[in-house]
Amino acid sequence: MPFLSTVTLLTATANLTGTTLVTLAGAGLVVAWLLSLLLHPLTACSACKGTPRSYGVLASRSFRLCPACGGSGRQLRIGARIWPQNRD
Repeated sequence: MPFLSTVTLLTATANLTGTTLVTLAGAGLVVAWLLSLLLHPLTACSACKGTPRSYGVLASRSFRLCPACGGSGRQLRIGARIWPQNRD
């Protein structure tokens, strides 16, 4: 396990405390989350669950589009608006 040996090496050479390791791990998780928001900013719509058409009961060929997502079936993830390309 190369990761564990790296952590062991860091703790042995730098004499890091537990608080420092937790802080570094937390910072790493935040960076990974921000990178995932940049690469994958969209998720399935929470109202229609990704199926934007809602068909009628009596008129089974008629449908309406989901008002929450505008018929796309997708919406921005929480926090994805921090990147300039996702701002309206």
